[in-house]
Amino acid sequence: MDADKNQNVLEKQLKTLGQKVRIDILKKLKHAHTPLSFSKLQKEIFGNDPPSVNLSFHLNTLKKSDLILSSDNGYSITLLGEQIIEKILSIEQILNKQNKTLMIRTSKYSKEVFDINKIEKYLVKEGELEIYLARQVAHEVEERLSKTNIEYMTAPLMREYINAILLENGLEEVRHKLTRLGTPPFEVFKLFNSNNVEITPEKFIKKLGSDASEQFLLLNLLPKNLADLYLSGEIALLHLNYWGLRPLSLYINTKTIINYLFNIDSNISARDKNTTGYTRVIINFIDLLQRLKQFYSEDLILGNFNNELISYLELPKIKSSNFNFFISQIFQFNTLINKCKSHLSLEFNYNGKTKDQFSNQIQNDIPFLNSLDIQCKDCVKPFLIFEGSKIFRSDQGNGVIKNLIKGSNKNNLIFYNQNYSNLLNSSLIQIPDPKEDIIILDKILVNLHMISAEANQNDDLFFDLLQDKLISVFELFNFKEKLVQKKLNPLKQWDSIVTRVFDKNKSKIFKNSVKSISFFGLNQAILNHCGIELDRTENSEEFALKILILMKKIINEKNEAKNDTFILSAPHRDSYLRNSWYNGIVQHTQDINEYSAKLIRGTSNLSLSKKIILFKKFQKIIGGGCLFMEKKPNDMSFQKFLKMLFQSEIGTISLRDCTF
Repeated sequence: MDADKNQNVLEKQLKTLGQKVRIDILKKLKHAHTPLSFSKLQKEIFGNDPPSVNLSFHLNTLKKSDLILSSDNGYSITLLGEQIIEKILSIEQILNKQNKTLMIRTSKYSKEVFDINKIEKYLVKEGELEIYLARQVAHEVEERLSKTNIEYMTAPLMREYINAILLENGLEEVRHKLTRLGTPPFEVFKLFNSNNVEITPEKFIKKLGSDASEQFLLLNLLPKNLADLYLSGEIALLHLNYWGLRPLSLYINTKTIINYLFNIDSNISARDKNTTGYTRVIINFIDLLQRLKQFYSEDLILGNFNNELISYLELPKIKSSNFNFFISQIFQFNTLINKCKSHLSLEFNYNGKTKDQFSNQIQNDIPFLNSLDIQCKDCVKPFLIFEGSKIFRSDQGNGVIKNLIKGSNKNNLIFYNQNYSNLLNSSLIQIPDPKEDIIILDKILVNLHMISAEANQNDDLFFDLLQDKLISVFELFNFKEKLVQKKLNPLKQWDSIVTRVFDKNKSKIFKNSVKSISFFGLNQAILNHCGIELDRTENSEEFALKILILMKKIINEKNEAKNDTFILSAPHRDSYLRNSWYNGIVQHTQDINEYSAKLIRGTSNLSLSKKIILFKKFQKIIGGGCLFMEKKPNDMSFQKFLKMLFQSEIGTISLRDCTF
């Protein structure tokens, strides 16, 4: 009797489940973790197309068979309904496997049979998704695949299915975690097919790796709100591919290196003024530079280079073969990292020297500078930083300046005035104390133009937005410090360099590092906000100065509160200005070439004397990281131009735009 009764129940249930729409209803309710309303269920099953069947009729039939329940919150599946649909899914899987075997090509270039359990584990482990949601998504993937004629899938295509379902279910954060790194095939083909002679096989591989490193930083290492600041062009980051891996620059007084070389090689000393001693010093010097280059992205700054290394080598006395070898090694080192820009900055310091001492030193330096110009013809030279007080004051020095400017060193040449406070690196970051070897952690730039666009000529809103951006920049520095420490501290070579070269504890070296905050788009911001350029009216000039004063004030408050080492620096010439346009700035209808590292517009009609007066107002706020880059007026002699610049007490000067 019981057997007959069970048989009748089975026949009734099979009859109930004989229509596909009812099985679809059970599947949807099984995977839903909350009851579904009638309209929601209808959309889940039929999409946006109007249903061709009476959904209410099918729901009532399932309710009569105790497979689903209804309440004020909607429809849900019963325990019986869940058990039965599980069996149906198993039967479907068996039939699918019998009819076809779906193969997956994995990211490890192997092929394996599709396994729903692996999708669940993947979602839980990498997406940090709760198990019941992972199971729901996995079953949805399996169901969709079963409706296709695909017999062979790649792992990326499988991830596209998974990502689509995650987005449909409002799980965008999970999809973000699962985003794969890599360069789009179109870009790889473009690089591969490029006729650019600079794209060597090594650079081809390096470029692909750089792209993945940048994506990893923006998608996985930084919080989304901070990554979005870069992607939208609101801030600029330098060397994005290495941003979370190493600091921006290193500053080392050359005396530190000389002492280090004598300590590691007992066969040489300061008294070894012979060919063998010179050769060993040069080899060990270049070897140390090679070991240091993996630990910075921008440049290595060697303070007091001429007084320590060039004076030790006594270049007028050294053999020409040794001398040429030294110059060639300097040049090769500077070009090994990136041929497009300098990664070595050398300071030539004449501060405190008598007239005779200056004359002797400059005579020692000239052969090095001339040889550097000859051997590195039409190539990127080291960045040369000259203490200019003695040079500008002497006839001999004027001749040196003329030769430097006329030579190929011109673009990588700056002069600082009288004291150490204006010693800069190639990114115009001030070196606070040349006697102390330090790390420059980074330079992050705020886009003032985009702030002005959002503020819409509201002063209070402009300053509120600027303060918010600076808070985000402080956060970015905090992340960078942690990321770089995490990457470098386990390395034995880094530990050796920190303790033996910098003579510091690696746990403190980043805390004491220089953290530079800068800006770009100042002239565009003032034009947009005030309606006229900053060099044309007092109101525009006043507002520009208020911007920088606020930045300096917030930075000082941060330093005082946290005993930190943030500084304000000026913008510098680099690709970040061009790259920023591709991060959304072009929407503000500015010409792609309008952004400039100059604080005063290149097209300004101000006289040189008025430009100097205005520039000094900026210099007073920004300090050592402010570079004067104005052209010599056509009706002014070279001597008078230099004298005017020197007597004006401008901190740092570039003559790269000058013609003579």
